[in-house]
Amino acid sequence: MSENTNLKIALDNAFDLLNNNNLNECIEQLEEILIIHPSNLKALSVLLDINIKLNKAEKALEIIKKLIQLDSNNKEHHEKLIKVYQFLNDDQAYQSALIDFHKLFPSITTARLISNIHIENDREEESDQVIQNFFESDKTYGDLYKGIRHVKAGRLKLAEESYKKVLKKDKNNIDALRLLGLLAFKTKDYEVAERLFLRVLQLDPSFSLAWDNLAKLYRIQNKLLKSIPAFENLIKLDSKNFEALVSLGTVYIKLSKYHEGIKLYEESLKIKPENPRVYLSLGHALKTIGEREKSEGAYQNAIKYFPLSGEAYWSLANLKTYEFSNKEIANMELSLKKNIHPNELIQMHFALGKAYESNRQFDKSFEHYAEGNWQQRKQISYNAEDYKISIDELIDFFENNNDLYKLKAISDFDDPIFILGLPRSGSTLIEQILSSHSLIEGTQELPNILAISRDIKLIDQKNGYPHNLLEFDESSFNDLGKKYINETKWARSSKPFFIDKMPNNFVHIGLIKLILPKAKIIDARRNPMDTCFSCFKQYFAKGQHFTYDLDDIARYYKDYIRLMDYWKKLFPNEIFTINYEQIIKNPNERISDLLEFCNVEFEDNCLNFHKSKRPVKTASSEQVRQPMYKTGINYWKNYSNNLDILLKHFPDSDK
Repeated sequence: MSENTNLKIALDNAFDLLNNNNLNECIEQLEEILIIHPSNLKALSVLLDINIKLNKAEKALEIIKKLIQLDSNNKEHHEKLIKVYQFLNDDQAYQSALIDFHKLFPSITTARLISNIHIENDREEESDQVIQNFFESDKTYGDLYKGIRHVKAGRLKLAEESYKKVLKKDKNNIDALRLLGLLAFKTKDYEVAERLFLRVLQLDPSFSLAWDNLAKLYRIQNKLLKSIPAFENLIKLDSKNFEALVSLGTVYIKLSKYHEGIKLYEESLKIKPENPRVYLSLGHALKTIGEREKSEGAYQNAIKYFPLSGEAYWSLANLKTYEFSNKEIANMELSLKKNIHPNELIQMHFALGKAYESNRQFDKSFEHYAEGNWQQRKQISYNAEDYKISIDELIDFFENNNDLYKLKAISDFDDPIFILGLPRSGSTLIEQILSSHSLIEGTQELPNILAISRDIKLIDQKNGYPHNLLEFDESSFNDLGKKYINETKWARSSKPFFIDKMPNNFVHIGLIKLILPKAKIIDARRNPMDTCFSCFKQYFAKGQHFTYDLDDIARYYKDYIRLMDYWKKLFPNEIFTINYEQIIKNPNERISDLLEFCNVEFEDNCLNFHKSKRPVKTASSEQVRQPMYKTGINYWKNYSNNLDILLKHFPDSDK
């Protein structure tokens, strides 16, 4: 009997055993065949299928690799290789096998799968590029590729025509719908973009890139609540989607859902435990809820994985009561000599300023504060004279248009309490005192009044703000008041009063009194030398551009006082001015006066504000968790040798 005949009989016997579900005997028969015929594709293929059926993935992997060596262009073998790696949870090998498969057998399905992998690893550009490359290589998708090329060249109208041409032939083409949505996103036609992305996801709920596009669309519009389901669906498609976990965590933090955000940050760190950026975000969140030790640990981990992280060192310093070790100070000093990013360098100087301040080396401390401020000042555009002129114009406008207040809103909204003034003037202390009251909700620095003023400015950019207010009537002011109340509901509970602690709102008191005439306004003040120097010592995450030069700060302080004096003249008895020093020296009396102004009864909790467990987001978060202390009064005198510029502006401070 010939060898081929023997092989056929052996194979037939193996198939009979397989059909009768005698799998172990079948495996024995096939292994005997492969001893004599090690490259027999039929025997190997059947043996592979049996091992897959028996969940013997490692053995299946061994066989499948041999099959691909023998028959490298067999599509089915490559598909099985991908599935085996999936079963083994070997993500890296799975991704590599999928990419190889796509090179050999390109399709829109595999392009989308690879695109999803890039999304999971925070590589949005690569995600889009995979699909675009496929469109370029497959003439069937020529119009989609043309559209992409038009977008890259800035020919947006032609791109739109290309995508619509595809949709005319196939109204459910999810690629054309998504690309048209991206085009709308690019041109800020957010409503159309949202509708198109939702249509894509209705057709294919597993399209990760579309969920990513939708989530980012909501986030850029600050529609945080709507972004949550989009990020959650990304995570459902892949529970190890690092970027989605971090992004959703950040959304929760912005919504003041700190514990939910912290949990997601911690989940993401299980996937990428060496990510310094997430440790920083985690540290900020933990600091806000008063988890001091855990916050320090998160910042220290950020430094561990990125030793040149000036932001992490400054975050430790910004706890205000952290004591740097000699080793940490030496590491910071050493980092200044390395190739460090300018923003990290700036924050490293601020951190060193605080480190030497804690050691009472005030001259050395000032050198670093001064250098950090100078490096930051070079990066920003701010002109103190321009700001002075803008305050002059604001005063002139309201002085000459007093009749506007005959049109002010008629509303019963008395729930907002605005605490405003300069940063570092004791506003967080006042907020903590008031929010310890059972009827008052402490929120955060809400951006809503600033946003309303920007919207008014854009009505007619030539006239701008505040002149566009002349186009408003009582109904318009009523609507703006309702808009503010409605858009701040997310930050509040059911308490009858809430605090908006955005310091820069002092510029917009005229607007506040037009749209929320019953709102309470508290002007937080501190002596000019301590206020100005405390601003100089503070690195602000954003804004407050006046704080990086001593002369700029002093001039800004004077403009603030000038404007507040005007507002108090315009609205007598409607603005409560409270000095930080008065609260510290005579807390019972001044806190009673403060509560009386807010129309609430005195409560002992307001004196024991430091026991409150509420989240505090500002730089003073750790300080207001301690009882009152007097060491902050005239603290600037420790640096008096270096503050001649401020003393020229405020000569009486040294008396």
